[in-house]
Amino acid sequence: MASSAAPPASPSSRSHGNAAGAGSSATAMMLPGPPGRGNGGCIDLSPAGLLAHGAGSSVVVSDPRSMQLLCVLPMPSSSLASFVTAVRWAPPDTPSLDDDDDDRRPLRLAAGDRHGRIAVWDARARAVLHWLNLDEARGVAPGSGGGVQDLCWVHHGSGWHLASIHGPSLLCIWETSNSPRVLWMFDAAPEYLSCLRRDPFDARHLCAIGLRGFLLSAIPRQDSDISLQEHRVNCGAGDVADLQRLEKEISAPVPAPALAAFPLFSSRICFSPLWRQILFVTFPRELIVFDLSYSTALSVTPLPRGFGKFSDVMADPDIDMLYCTHLDGKLSIWRRKEGEQVHLLCAVEELMPSIGTVVPSPAVLAATIWQSESIFRSIEKQCQDLAQPHSFMIDTNSDQNACQGTMTYLTSISEDGKIWSWLLKFDKSALPSKANLGRPSHNNAATANTCSNRPDFIIKINLVGQLHLLSSTVTTLAVPSPSLLATVARGGNNPAPAVPLVALGTQNGTIEVVDVVANAVSASFSVHSSTVRGLRWLGNSRLVSFTYNQVNDKTGGYNNKLVITCLRSGLNRSFRVLQKPERAPIRALRASSSGRYLLILFRDAPVEVWAMTKNPMMLRSLALPFTVLEWTLPAAPRPGQNASSKQSSTSKERSAEASGAESSDETCESFAFALVNGALGVFEVHGRRIRDFRPKWPSSSFASSDGLVTAMAYRLPHVVMGDRSGNIRWWDVTSGLSSSFSTHREGIRRIKFSPVVHGDRSRGRIAVLFYDNTFSIFDLDSPDPLANALLQPQSPGTLVLELDWLSTRTRKDEPLMLCIAGADSSFRLIEVMMLRAVLFRSQ
Repeated sequence: MASSAAPPASPSSRSHGNAAGAGSSATAMMLPGPPGRGNGGCIDLSPAGLLAHGAGSSVVVSDPRSMQLLCVLPMPSSSLASFVTAVRWAPPDTPSLDDDDDDRRPLRLAAGDRHGRIAVWDARARAVLHWLNLDEARGVAPGSGGGVQDLCWVHHGSGWHLASIHGPSLLCIWETSNSPRVLWMFDAAPEYLSCLRRDPFDARHLCAIGLRGFLLSAIPRQDSDISLQEHRVNCGAGDVADLQRLEKEISAPVPAPALAAFPLFSSRICFSPLWRQILFVTFPRELIVFDLSYSTALSVTPLPRGFGKFSDVMADPDIDMLYCTHLDGKLSIWRRKEGEQVHLLCAVEELMPSIGTVVPSPAVLAATIWQSESIFRSIEKQCQDLAQPHSFMIDTNSDQNACQGTMTYLTSISEDGKIWSWLLKFDKSALPSKANLGRPSHNNAATANTCSNRPDFIIKINLVGQLHLLSSTVTTLAVPSPSLLATVARGGNNPAPAVPLVALGTQNGTIEVVDVVANAVSASFSVHSSTVRGLRWLGNSRLVSFTYNQVNDKTGGYNNKLVITCLRSGLNRSFRVLQKPERAPIRALRASSSGRYLLILFRDAPVEVWAMTKNPMMLRSLALPFTVLEWTLPAAPRPGQNASSKQSSTSKERSAEASGAESSDETCESFAFALVNGALGVFEVHGRRIRDFRPKWPSSSFASSDGLVTAMAYRLPHVVMGDRSGNIRWWDVTSGLSSSFSTHREGIRRIKFSPVVHGDRSRGRIAVLFYDNTFSIFDLDSPDPLANALLQPQSPGTLVLELDWLSTRTRKDEPLMLCIAGADSSFRLIEVMMLRAVLFRSQ
């Protein structure tokens, strides 16, 4: 079994990772993609109040009090769909007399994924302490043991062991010290184990429940033996019939855990924090109170009519209340009937507000209550009653007003990437005239009149915070490249400043604008009803995006939709609206750095050139067989340059050579292109006119027929091209000088020039994205760019869909910032310094 110890890190360090090359260093900020059903609703809240949940192949750690993202812990895998399926915080160790020692202690967090791997993280240092791999421990092929279903820490001796469910039925207990190993295994086949929980009265005791009602009670002993007791919780006939039907229709590969085989069928347990040996068990249609001492069910409550199936159960640590989540996004609140172990429905609330959400509403994937609030309430209660101390956790009936003034915090996550923080208040007031349990209320939930022997309470739920992360799978990325020609929206001659914003197009049609300084989503715009297929900035305050859908009637064709989004007003405005479908879909957009011109590329159709004025208008159509087109990037400004003179001397010489006596104009911009026959060219757009640039052509030996040009970058006076054979060529359009080298890799999909400032070297550095979704950074001024590649992250898990440089660099000694849209739906910002290459995983 593999394990790796991370190097010690200072608390101020932002991130940690593994070396990835030579020539630069990098740190990364990261925004995770949204969670999904594949994550199994894994969520956990530490005693200190830190929330961890799975989102794709990463673990997201946030603070639900301040609603801030703290860090993202990625678990990359060479295989696809390595969803994080279980997370669990380790209980805190005994505090020491030295506060500094406590600050340096690892903040341990266990996370398991669909491939059966378990990582024990130090969340404080953002590094993996140990890898626990069951397949390696058993000497079998990777993936044979199945994914991780659930995790639970149990006390043993002087430390904590980790219990895990692997595949459908295997329960393991791990030693997680410096030499991690499997201590014990138990196979419950043919049962599907679903949930693990630890006894709050005995930290050595844990229970596991299966989908058919098999209940296993285990206590690790000092002699490495395990004390086991098997019980049976009888579930209803309807649940049994549903499970049998699902088993016949199962499509997940064997051996799949329960969450993969039956994503919408679950059984959950929860220990009562007030009553010893009492378990609360939920099946999709039943809530059961089970007594472990007598191995019998004390009460069985069927699912109320009109409610979605149960998905989880949570017990309030202070009062006899249960909180159950349902597949339809509802939260039901249950109160124990005095003198009996029977729970009565008191209220039902929506965890997904109907106002301000899309239709259909995103699913609520998981919820958890704050155990830390119970600690503060217990301290407050003991301070108020020092004269006659008593245990509130034992005598729950002695205080008739136990609920009065009580507050409970609850946090939920939804599949649109949002984290919701809720406040539940229990207030004594008049009972409503009629209980309405079928329709949830966001103000005053109905109170059950069956609790006649107790005071009546109004249960109020309020949304007190929300953290907005990425709402859907990222499909494209766009970074503003402020041109000296672009002016601010309010007019004048001042150039548009660089903004630290990145726009992300998503699969559900929204555009997420990320503030890279705050590492947070600053705005979200619902623009399209389908996938955003292309996105570009127009200056620094407008975005243009497109999508298309295929018409399925007899005529066929495509409906292309182009929309301009204003970041300041939030308004979306369509242009180029046609009444009939077109024969070709849009394949790409290319906006000039000033945002004044737009190229619309179609599949097997002429390219359209548009002037992006207040009312966009098409200038002309270019019926040439283009393979790639790219606008020139803005040149580096010289010190003391003002807004009225924006062209470099090279640009002025070029313009004079091309147009003779005609003086250059600051609105003139150019783009380079390649044709299917390998021909190259440069066009200038001057107002409404488009003309040939007449560059100085490279030598004939530069031309090659071994591959089509598939990628291009252009910044005066250099054009850099990549082909499908992995070759990179650069060409100086003013001198005709050229050179090339082979990357010895697959075809090249994208080339991006790094931003330049005054004093930078002539050709600069390029980021190259290959068709295998990996990337490298090359220095074109190096005599051997391949040998001196700045960054070559080829480790698993760095698959990239799109990349671009952030154009906020103003001085030569400032680091380069590379933006990455990952195949795991994440957004990463990598800071590249010209030292040695270290690719860090997360912020």
